[in-house]
Amino acid sequence: MKKVLFGTTTLVAAGLISGTAFAGNVTSKDNLELSIGGKMEQYFGGVGTFEDGGREDGFGINTDTELYFTGKTTLDNGITVKAVIQLEAQTSNTTNADEQYVELSGSFGKIQAGQKEDAATQLAVTAPTVGSVGVNDTYVWLGAPTSGSFAGGDTTWSSDDATVSYFTPSFFGFSGAVSYTPTPGSALVPAGTTGRDNVYLSVGFSNEFSGVGIDADVGSVIDTSQDSWGIRSGLNLSYAGFTAGGSFLTMQGSDNGANETYIWDAGVSYAVGPYAVGFTYGANDTTTSDQQSYKLGGSYNMGAGIDLVGNVFYADSDSSGANGQRDGVGAVAGVVLSF
Repeated sequence: MKKVLFGTTTLVAAGLISGTAFAGNVTSKDNLELSIGGKMEQYFGGVGTFEDGGREDGFGINTDTELYFTGKTTLDNGITVKAVIQLEAQTSNTTNADEQYVELSGSFGKIQAGQKEDAATQLAVTAPTVGSVGVNDTYVWLGAPTSGSFAGGDTTWSSDDATVSYFTPSFFGFSGAVSYTPTPGSALVPAGTTGRDNVYLSVGFSNEFSGVGIDADVGSVIDTSQDSWGIRSGLNLSYAGFTAGGSFLTMQGSDNGANETYIWDAGVSYAVGPYAVGFTYGANDTTTSDQQSYKLGGSYNMGAGIDLVGNVFYADSDSSGANGQRDGVGAVAGVVLSF
Protein backbone atom coordinates (compact mmCIF):
# COMPACT_ATOMS: atom_id res chain seq x y z
CA MET A 1 0.00 0.00 0.00
CA LYS A 2 2.78 2.47 0.89
CA LYS A 3 4.48 1.85 -2.46
CA VAL A 4 1.24 2.54 -4.31
CA LEU A 5 0.59 5.77 -2.40
CA PHE A 6 4.18 6.92 -2.80
CA GLY A 7 4.15 6.29 -6.55
CA THR A 8 0.80 8.02 -6.99
CA THR A 9 1.98 11.10 -5.09
CA THR A 10 5.10 11.32 -7.24
CA LEU A 11 3.13 11.13 -10.49
CA VAL A 12 0.67 13.80 -9.39
CA ALA A 13 3.45 16.17 -8.26
CA ALA A 14 5.39 15.78 -11.50
CA GLY A 15 2.25 16.22 -13.58
CA LEU A 16 1.35 19.47 -11.83
CA ILE A 17 4.81 20.90 -12.40
CA SER A 18 5.33 19.84 -15.99
CA GLY A 19 1.76 20.31 -17.17
CA THR A 20 1.89 16.95 -18.90
CA ALA A 21 1.23 13.40 -17.75
CA PHE A 22 3.98 10.85 -17.29
CA ALA A 23 1.99 8.08 -18.97
CA GLY A 24 3.61 7.05 -22.25
CA ASN A 25 6.75 9.17 -21.78
CA VAL A 26 8.96 6.16 -21.22
CA THR A 27 8.31 3.54 -23.86
CA SER A 28 11.16 1.15 -23.15
CA LYS A 29 13.38 0.04 -20.30
CA ASP A 30 16.28 0.86 -22.62
CA ASN A 31 15.78 4.52 -21.61
CA LEU A 32 16.57 3.72 -17.98
CA GLU A 33 20.19 4.16 -16.84
CA LEU A 34 21.23 1.88 -13.97
CA SER A 35 24.41 2.38 -11.96
CA ILE A 36 26.05 1.01 -8.83
CA GLY A 37 28.57 2.65 -6.52
CA GLY A 38 29.53 2.79 -2.91
CA LYS A 39 32.25 3.30 -0.33
CA MET A 40 34.33 1.34 2.15
CA GLU A 41 36.09 3.05 5.06
CA GLN A 42 38.31 1.12 7.48
CA TYR A 43 39.84 2.87 10.51
CA PHE A 44 42.16 1.84 13.35
CA GLY A 45 42.75 4.12 16.32
CA GLY A 46 43.13 4.54 20.03
CA VAL A 47 42.87 7.03 22.90
CA GLY A 48 44.69 7.77 26.12
CA THR A 49 42.97 9.97 28.70
CA PHE A 50 43.97 12.36 31.48
CA GLU A 51 40.51 12.17 33.12
CA ASP A 52 38.91 8.81 32.31
CA GLY A 53 35.27 9.60 33.23
CA GLY A 54 34.77 6.09 34.58
CA ARG A 55 35.77 4.39 31.30
CA GLU A 56 38.76 2.44 30.05
CA ASP A 57 41.20 3.54 27.34
CA GLY A 58 42.49 1.41 24.49
CA PHE A 59 42.41 0.70 20.77
CA GLY A 60 39.54 0.04 18.39
CA ILE A 61 38.47 -0.53 14.78
CA ASN A 62 35.65 1.23 12.97
CA THR A 63 34.17 0.59 9.53
CA ASP A 64 31.61 2.27 7.30
CA THR A 65 30.59 0.42 4.13
CA GLU A 66 27.68 1.27 1.83
CA LEU A 67 26.37 0.26 -1.61
CA TYR A 68 24.55 2.78 -3.82
CA PHE A 69 22.04 1.78 -6.50
CA THR A 70 20.72 4.47 -8.86
CA GLY A 71 18.17 4.32 -11.66
CA LYS A 72 17.71 7.40 -13.85
CA THR A 73 15.85 8.41 -16.98
CA THR A 74 14.91 11.64 -18.77
CA LEU A 75 11.31 11.82 -20.01
CA ASP A 76 10.08 13.35 -23.26
CA ASN A 77 8.92 16.44 -21.35
CA GLY A 78 12.49 17.12 -20.11
CA ILE A 79 11.97 15.97 -16.52
CA THR A 80 14.71 13.72 -15.12
CA VAL A 81 13.51 11.03 -12.73
CA LYS A 82 16.01 9.35 -10.42
CA ALA A 83 15.59 6.66 -7.76
CA VAL A 84 18.39 6.11 -5.21
CA ILE A 85 18.86 3.30 -2.68
CA GLN A 86 21.83 3.30 -0.29
CA LEU A 87 22.39 0.09 1.65
CA GLU A 88 24.51 -0.34 4.77
CA ALA A 89 26.88 -3.29 4.42
CA GLN A 90 28.30 -3.72 7.94
CA THR A 91 27.16 -6.90 9.69
CA SER A 92 26.80 -4.98 12.98
CA ASN A 93 24.40 -2.42 11.50
CA THR A 94 20.70 -3.11 12.05
CA THR A 95 19.62 -0.53 9.45
CA ASN A 96 19.49 -2.06 5.99
CA ALA A 97 18.66 1.04 3.91
CA ASP A 98 20.58 4.15 4.91
CA GLU A 99 18.74 6.28 2.34
CA GLN A 100 16.05 5.64 -0.23
CA TYR A 101 14.33 8.38 -2.21
CA VAL A 102 13.03 9.51 -5.59
CA GLU A 103 14.13 12.76 -7.21
CA LEU A 104 12.47 14.81 -9.98
CA SER A 105 14.50 17.59 -11.59
CA GLY A 106 14.13 20.03 -14.45
CA SER A 107 13.91 23.71 -15.26
CA PHE A 108 11.61 24.10 -12.21
CA GLY A 109 14.33 22.95 -9.80
CA LYS A 110 14.38 19.68 -7.90
CA ILE A 111 11.95 17.66 -5.75
CA GLN A 112 13.01 14.84 -3.44
CA ALA A 113 10.73 12.45 -1.54
CA GLY A 114 11.77 9.60 0.73
CA GLN A 115 14.30 8.92 3.48
CA LYS A 116 16.86 11.62 2.81
CA GLU A 117 18.50 14.49 4.74
CA ASP A 118 16.50 17.69 4.95
CA ALA A 119 17.24 20.52 2.51
CA ALA A 120 19.05 22.66 5.11
CA THR A 121 21.49 19.82 5.78
CA GLN A 122 22.09 19.24 2.07
CA LEU A 123 22.94 22.93 1.52
CA ALA A 124 24.95 23.21 4.76
CA VAL A 125 28.53 24.51 4.71
CA THR A 126 30.78 23.31 7.57
CA ALA A 127 34.40 23.87 8.58
CA PRO A 128 36.97 22.24 6.28
CA THR A 129 38.32 18.98 7.66
CA VAL A 130 40.94 16.58 6.27
CA GLY A 131 41.38 12.91 7.05
CA SER A 132 37.73 11.79 6.90
CA VAL A 133 37.41 12.20 10.69
CA GLY A 134 35.33 15.19 11.80
CA VAL A 135 34.85 16.92 15.13
CA ASN A 136 31.93 14.68 16.08
CA ASP A 137 34.02 11.60 15.21
CA THR A 138 36.68 12.62 17.73
CA TYR A 139 34.02 12.61 20.48
CA VAL A 140 32.93 9.14 19.35
CA TRP A 141 36.51 7.81 19.43
CA LEU A 142 37.19 9.42 22.82
CA GLY A 143 33.95 8.06 24.25
CA ALA A 144 31.61 9.96 26.55
CA PRO A 145 32.06 9.83 30.32
CA THR A 146 29.58 7.68 32.22
CA SER A 147 27.79 10.73 33.63
CA GLY A 148 26.12 13.45 31.57
CA SER A 149 24.40 14.00 28.23
CA PHE A 150 26.38 15.69 25.44
CA ALA A 151 25.45 17.58 22.27
CA GLY A 152 28.18 16.30 19.93
CA GLY A 153 29.89 18.31 17.21
CA ASP A 154 27.48 18.20 14.28
CA THR A 155 26.28 21.63 13.10
CA THR A 156 23.63 20.13 10.80
CA TRP A 157 20.34 18.27 11.19
CA SER A 158 21.55 15.14 9.40
CA SER A 159 18.94 12.45 10.07
CA ASP A 160 17.48 10.45 7.16
CA ASP A 161 13.82 10.84 8.14
CA ALA A 162 10.94 10.43 5.69
CA THR A 163 10.95 13.91 4.14
CA VAL A 164 9.80 15.82 1.07
CA SER A 165 12.05 18.65 -0.16
CA TYR A 166 12.07 21.28 -2.90
CA PHE A 167 15.18 23.06 -4.25
CA THR A 168 15.00 26.10 -6.50
CA PRO A 169 17.22 26.42 -9.58
CA SER A 170 20.50 28.25 -8.96
CA PHE A 171 20.52 31.98 -9.76
CA PHE A 172 24.03 33.53 -9.88
CA GLY A 173 25.13 31.00 -7.25
CA PHE A 174 22.09 31.45 -4.98
CA SER A 175 19.59 28.65 -4.34
CA GLY A 176 16.78 28.15 -1.85
CA ALA A 177 15.14 25.06 -0.40
CA VAL A 178 12.36 23.91 1.91
CA SER A 179 11.66 20.52 3.54
CA TYR A 180 8.77 19.03 5.49
CA THR A 181 9.18 16.08 7.89
CA PRO A 182 5.90 14.85 9.43
CA THR A 183 7.48 12.52 12.01
CA PRO A 184 11.16 13.06 12.91
CA GLY A 185 12.77 9.72 13.71
CA SER A 186 9.92 7.65 12.29
CA ALA A 187 7.42 7.52 9.42
CA LEU A 188 3.70 7.49 8.61
CA VAL A 189 1.24 9.70 10.56
CA PRO A 190 2.58 11.02 13.91
CA ALA A 191 1.02 9.35 16.93
CA GLY A 192 1.18 12.28 19.37
CA THR A 193 0.75 16.02 19.48
CA THR A 194 4.45 16.86 20.00
CA GLY A 195 7.70 16.08 18.19
CA ARG A 196 6.05 16.31 14.78
CA ASP A 197 5.65 18.50 11.67
CA ASN A 198 9.17 19.90 11.29
CA VAL A 199 9.78 22.52 8.59
CA TYR A 200 13.30 23.27 7.28
CA LEU A 201 14.25 26.41 5.31
CA SER A 202 17.60 27.20 3.74
CA VAL A 203 19.41 29.57 1.38
CA GLY A 204 22.77 28.56 -0.07
CA PHE A 205 25.41 30.36 -2.14
CA SER A 206 28.33 28.96 -4.13
CA ASN A 207 30.38 30.96 -6.62
CA GLU A 208 33.90 32.11 -7.52
CA PHE A 209 35.26 35.63 -7.99
CA SER A 210 38.80 36.27 -9.28
CA GLY A 211 39.91 32.83 -8.14
CA VAL A 212 38.35 33.14 -4.67
CA GLY A 213 35.67 30.54 -3.99
CA ILE A 214 32.80 31.42 -1.67
CA ASP A 215 30.43 28.83 -0.17
CA ALA A 216 27.84 29.90 2.38
CA ASP A 217 24.44 28.99 3.78
CA VAL A 218 21.81 30.07 6.27
CA GLY A 219 19.24 27.49 7.42
CA SER A 220 16.59 26.96 10.05
CA VAL A 221 14.29 24.30 11.48
CA ILE A 222 10.91 24.91 13.09
CA ASP A 223 9.16 22.30 15.22
CA THR A 224 5.61 23.60 14.78
CA SER A 225 4.23 21.23 17.44
CA GLN A 226 6.43 22.44 20.30
CA ASP A 227 7.31 26.02 19.41
CA SER A 228 11.03 25.20 19.23
CA TRP A 229 13.44 26.28 16.55
CA GLY A 230 17.04 26.12 15.39
CA ILE A 231 19.32 28.24 13.21
CA ARG A 232 22.55 27.30 11.48
CA SER A 233 24.98 29.10 9.19
CA GLY A 234 28.30 28.37 7.51
CA LEU A 235 30.96 30.12 5.40
CA ASN A 236 34.05 28.80 3.58
CA LEU A 237 36.57 30.80 1.52
CA SER A 238 39.02 29.05 -0.79
CA TYR A 239 42.00 30.22 -2.85
CA ALA A 240 45.00 28.50 -4.44
CA GLY A 241 44.54 25.26 -2.52
CA PHE A 242 43.74 26.92 0.82
CA THR A 243 40.27 26.71 2.42
CA ALA A 244 39.22 28.43 5.64
CA GLY A 245 35.85 28.72 7.33
CA GLY A 246 33.41 27.43 9.88
CA SER A 247 29.79 26.98 10.90
CA PHE A 248 27.42 27.50 13.82
CA LEU A 249 24.17 25.92 15.05
CA THR A 250 21.84 26.76 17.92
CA MET A 251 18.65 25.08 19.16
CA GLN A 252 16.18 27.04 21.28
CA GLY A 253 12.63 26.80 22.59
CA SER A 254 10.33 24.54 24.57
CA ASP A 255 11.48 21.40 22.73
CA ASN A 256 14.81 21.69 24.59
CA GLY A 257 13.35 23.01 27.84
CA ALA A 258 16.11 24.87 29.69
CA ASN A 259 18.82 23.02 27.81
CA GLU A 260 19.69 25.47 25.04
CA THR A 261 22.35 24.19 22.65
CA TYR A 262 25.18 25.98 20.82
CA ILE A 263 27.57 24.13 18.50
CA TRP A 264 30.29 25.61 16.28
CA ASP A 265 33.37 24.61 14.29
CA ALA A 266 36.24 26.35 12.47
CA GLY A 267 39.10 25.10 10.36
CA VAL A 268 41.72 25.62 7.67
CA SER A 269 43.08 23.19 5.09
CA TYR A 270 45.59 23.10 2.25
CA ALA A 271 45.69 20.69 -0.69
CA VAL A 272 48.38 20.29 -3.35
CA GLY A 273 48.47 17.41 -5.81
CA PRO A 274 47.53 14.18 -4.01
CA TYR A 275 48.33 15.60 -0.55
CA ALA A 276 46.11 17.51 1.88
CA VAL A 277 46.46 18.67 5.48
CA GLY A 278 44.05 20.50 7.74
CA PHE A 279 43.32 21.68 11.27
CA THR A 280 39.77 21.75 12.69
CA TYR A 281 38.43 23.05 16.00
CA GLY A 282 34.96 22.35 17.34
CA ALA A 283 33.01 23.02 20.53
CA ASN A 284 29.54 22.91 21.99
CA ASP A 285 27.86 24.37 25.04
CA THR A 286 24.58 23.56 26.79
CA THR A 287 23.26 24.47 30.22
CA THR A 288 24.46 21.11 31.61
CA SER A 289 27.58 20.16 29.63
CA ASP A 290 30.22 21.23 27.12
CA GLN A 291 32.74 19.65 24.76
CA GLN A 292 35.69 20.77 22.65
CA SER A 293 38.00 19.16 20.11
CA TYR A 294 41.26 20.05 18.33
CA LYS A 295 42.13 17.86 15.34
CA LEU A 296 45.01 17.73 12.84
CA GLY A 297 44.41 15.53 9.80
CA GLY A 298 46.18 14.55 6.61
CA SER A 299 45.38 12.51 3.51
CA TYR A 300 47.16 11.06 0.49
CA ASN A 301 45.33 10.08 -2.69
CA MET A 302 46.83 6.84 -3.99
CA GLY A 303 44.66 6.80 -7.10
CA ALA A 304 41.09 7.24 -8.26
CA GLY A 305 38.85 6.79 -5.22
CA ILE A 306 41.58 5.50 -2.85
CA ASP A 307 42.83 7.66 0.04
CA LEU A 308 45.09 6.98 3.00
CA VAL A 309 44.17 9.16 5.99
CA GLY A 310 45.62 9.95 9.40
CA ASN A 311 44.47 12.09 12.33
CA VAL A 312 45.64 13.13 15.79
CA PHE A 313 43.36 14.97 18.21
CA TYR A 314 42.66 16.21 21.70
CA ALA A 315 39.04 16.13 22.90
CA ASP A 316 37.24 16.90 26.13
CA SER A 317 33.71 16.19 27.43
CA ASP A 318 32.67 17.81 30.70
CA SER A 319 29.48 17.76 32.78
CA SER A 320 28.65 17.98 36.48
CA GLY A 321 28.68 14.98 38.82
CA ALA A 322 31.01 12.08 39.50
CA ASN A 323 32.65 10.62 36.36
CA GLY A 324 31.34 13.61 34.39
CA GLN A 325 34.65 14.51 32.76
CA ARG A 326 36.67 12.63 30.14
CA ASP A 327 39.50 14.20 28.16
CA GLY A 328 42.53 12.88 26.32
CA VAL A 329 44.45 12.47 23.09
CA GLY A 330 43.85 10.06 20.25
CA ALA A 331 45.05 8.96 16.83
CA VAL A 332 43.07 7.43 13.96
CA ALA A 333 44.41 6.11 10.62
CA GLY A 334 42.57 4.42 7.82
CA VAL A 335 41.92 3.76 4.15
CA VAL A 336 38.92 5.24 2.33
CA LEU A 337 37.69 3.73 -0.94
CA SER A 338 34.99 5.25 -3.16
CA PHE A 339 33.69 3.45 -6.24
